[in-house]
Parts: sequence; structure tokens; C-alpha cells
Amino acid sequence: MKRLIGIIMGLVVVLASGCSNIPTTGPVEEVPYSPQPRGIDIAPEPPAEGVTPIRLVEGFLQAMADPAEDYAVARQYLTTDAASQWDPETAQVVLTTVTTEAEGGVRVEGDLLGELDDAGRLTSAYRPFTYEFGLVREDGEWRIGTAPEGLLLSRYIFERYYSHVPLYFMSRAGTHVVPDLRHVPEALLTPTWVVDALLDGSSPQLVRTVSNAFPSNVTLGPDMAKIDSQGVVTVDLLGLDTAMTGDARRALGAQLIWSLTSIPRVTGLVITQGGVGFALPGSNAAGVLELAGQLGYQVLSRGATPNLYGIREGVPGRVSEEAQFVPLTPQADGSADVAVSLDGVSVAYVDESRTGLSLGQLGGQVSPVKAEFTNLRAPQFALGALWLLGDGTDGVTRLLTLDRSEHVVAVGTTLPEGAVVEAFAVSPTRARLALVVRSGQVRTLSLTAVLPSGTETDGSWPLHMVSPRGSEITDVTAVSWQSETALAFIGSSASGRSVFLAQSDGSLVEDLGPVVGDVAEITAMARLGGGSVAIRNEAGMVWRFEARTRWNRIIEDISAISFGA
Repeated sequence: MKRLIGIIMGLVVVLASGCSNIPTTGPVEEVPYSPQPRGIDIAPEPPAEGVTPIRLVEGFLQAMADPAEDYAVARQYLTTDAASQWDPETAQVVLTTVTTEAEGGVRVEGDLLGELDDAGRLTSAYRPFTYEFGLVREDGEWRIGTAPEGLLLSRYIFERYYSHVPLYFMSRAGTHVVPDLRHVPEALLTPTWVVDALLDGSSPQLVRTVSNAFPSNVTLGPDMAKIDSQGVVTVDLLGLDTAMTGDARRALGAQLIWSLTSIPRVTGLVITQGGVGFALPGSNAAGVLELAGQLGYQVLSRGATPNLYGIREGVPGRVSEEAQFVPLTPQADGSADVAVSLDGVSVAYVDESRTGLSLGQLGGQVSPVKAEFTNLRAPQFALGALWLLGDGTDGVTRLLTLDRSEHVVAVGTTLPEGAVVEAFAVSPTRARLALVVRSGQVRTLSLTAVLPSGTETDGSWPLHMVSPRGSEITDVTAVSWQSETALAFIGSSASGRSVFLAQSDGSLVEDLGPVVGDVAEITAMARLGGGSVAIRNEAGMVWRFEARTRWNRIIEDISAISFGA
């Protein structure tokens, strides 16, 4: 009981302060799964007898962490009418700073950090938030008569008690899967939830970039989706065409099994229709499509180079485990920038005049590539294609890539009039671009979708991010992808300049610590679950971040850095 009281009091403070062959038989179950045990458990209780107005509202906010029986505990804080009308399908994530009694109710003030739609998609935000809970007496007790539209989630509850789930859809530009981040109460994360979410389709921003391997007429069957004790998920579907091609079946299996990896003990997949198995190419003798056989669909599970590359006195090289600079051979002296592909096969160099570009195999010969642009810089690979920045004859900076004929072409982007791209990062699946855009003296970080052509983009949505201490992050100057859904970037908060991590929808912001000196560059090693981050300052000092040791200075006299991408 003391532990429970401590938990409740702690949450009140947080709310107020912002805080192998696989058998196919065996028991099946529909259970949520937590990848790691929580430090504490939330145990909301109904309103106590004689509860005060402020305690009533605080209890209601805490009870929103428990979705059991359609938020049954939370509804007990509402009047009978309000409880019957309240629809907790959407949510607002808020950083509450003040809870005060107002005439006829209780006012909660703070900042809105984002809005969740009914599919669990987050739109980031940062603006003042106020809500007044109208209170009435019902059977002699205070109850909330004006419930908010949807949930009001504290940042603490959202980050700690929600699962942050990458669903996967098929790339229109290849045969790999593309993540689409969703957020769902941990207690509701089941195989059935995952399949339902896939049937609903991708986020609107990605509709021209990805496709859904589920035909539009397919629905969940009566047996839903269940996982057995060996980690095999059986998904019952209706509406599947038995004449579906082999390629379509492969895509269906890959999209579904990778999406189910949000439940970590998943090892395999079986699809049934009307109690009959629906064959998936690549399944084992028992009819199970094993996750281990689907790695080729996941870009970041392919072979990857762990090396950090850089330039020292015009010579490209790699930084060894002993923090020594090892020149690349054959040497490409007179280089200003170097980029290496994720698989460690391709390499690109920008020369010191920043007008010459060379491309070839790492460790082999490179050939010049004609580029009718100047001030070439920031080269990086994505799915084997090279991207970089360069200035046109009009002096305007443009985002560039190599088309299928290996011609350097400008990428079509939609920017505000007079705005300039100062930095960029292409996602590992080449589905999204993170752009640092400057308009006047203001820099913002935004995302855009990359269309299948690889030379056009679609839309733009800004990222509004708030530091763990509650201040807005502004003046982002450099960005890199640290995982398939996470960004590493340099920005400013009320605490000063720092390196941050955040998901690509602006959620789950982490502060990796202040930067030393005038940091000019950031690069990250994109890996499933997140990889290393390195920064370089104007003096040529390079630091590398590791979770255990934080920032370590590893080498000096370096003028450019990059991980394989």
C-alpha cells in the first residue's frame, strides 16, 4: 500500500510539473507484450469519497494511463452523462504546468506537445494549452461534467506507458519495408491491433511513397490474430484471392511479419482463411514464415559498415578502433568530403574546389561525375544512390541526387519563398527527407516524403520538439538518421546548444548533452534500435557518443565526418 501511495503521489507531481523449426500447434493467446519491465506500475483508483476538485482532476488525468475496459476507471471521475459521451479514441499530449481551481471547475494550463489521431499517428505541436474542467455535484460528490475531447496525456504517461510501434508498408521504390510510426497504450498492443492498423493503411504523408500489401477488400477473420507459446502468430483473414501472385504473397508476408516485430517474441507467421492455411513463399515445412528468413526486406538488417569516415588535410580515411586515422586506398588526395554507402561498397568524394565529384567502389577506382553545380557538399548515400547539396548558377542552394543515368539533377522540393536548404538527411529506406530550412534568420527542421522517382518530394511537415526539461528546441543546424525512425540533430533549448535525439514525428526527445565548441557537423550510424552518433567542431575535434560513456573525444584535425549510409 505504501508503494501504491508513493506511485500515485509521484504521478501527481509529474502531472503538475510536466514531468528454428517452429511448431504450429500449442496454446494460443492474445496478450500485450512489454519489451522490458517497467520500473513502476500505474494503478489508478476510482475517486475517493469526499475528493476535492483538484484531486478529482489529477486522479482523472492519472487514470488515463489505464485503458482497461475502455478506460473504466477514468470514466468514474465523470458524471453519468459525460462518461457515456466521452470518446477516448484520440489524445493530446500535454506538458501541464499549472492546475488551479476556477469558478465552477478546475483549470489546467501548460503546453501542447502533440496530437494523436485514432490510428495512433502523432502530429507534433508546441503551443499554449488550457482546459477548464467543469465540475458538478452528483450524488453529493464532485464529478467532471465537461470531459475533454479524447485523452489528455502527460508527457510522462505517453513516453512511459505507450508503445511506440513502427508499422511497415512496402516501398514503391524497391522491395523493402518502410516504417510508419504509431503510438498505442502498451496494454492494447496485441497482434490483432497490429493487423487492424495495417488494414487501415499508411499515414497520409506516405501514400505516394509506399503501398499496402493487404488488398483493400481484406478484413480480419473471426479468429483474429493470436500468438502461441513459440512466438508464431496466426492471422485469420477474409477476402484473400487464392490466385494472388507469388510476389504479392511475399510482400504480404514481409509487411505483416515485420510489423509484428513490435511484439518482440514474434518468431514466425501463419496466415489462414476460413481455417485453411494461405501459402506464403519461403515458409518452412511446417508452413511457418520465419522472421529469420525475411531479413532482406529490412534495409538496416543488411550488411553494414560500422566505420566512421573523415577527411584529414585533404585525405579521406577511416577512424580505426584505436582512434587512428587510416587513409583510404587508393588515395583521393585533395578531397573535402567523403561518403560511403551503408554496405561499405560505394564511395563518393567531393574535391577541395567543391566543383568536382567522383564516384566508385570503396578500395577501387573512382570516376568523375559531371556536376553543373558549385559548392558541392554534404554527400550521403541512401539505398545506394548519392545525394548532396550544391549551388546553381543563380547561387541558390539546391538538393541534388544522381538519377538512373548517373547525372546530377536537382530534387524537386517545395519551400517557402526565399527559404534555403542548409542541411539534410535521407532516411535509410529513402522514404523521407529531413530538411534544415532557413527563412531569413530562422531555421526549422521539417520532413518531406520522397517519391519513387527519387527526384521529387511530396509535402512538408515541420517538427515541433520540446526538450526533456520542457523548453522548445530551435535553431537546428545539422541532422542525421540514427535509426529507421529516429533523428540525431543539433539545436538550442533554454539550456543552450546540445545534441538531441527524437523520433521522426517529434516525439521521445532525448538530450545527449551539451556540445563543445562551435559544432559544424553531425553524423549517425543508422541501426535498428539506434546507432552511434559523432560530431565535429570547427576546430576539427571529433567526439563520439556511446550510451555507457557518453561523449568521448576520439580524434583531431578532421575537416569532415560521416558514417556509412
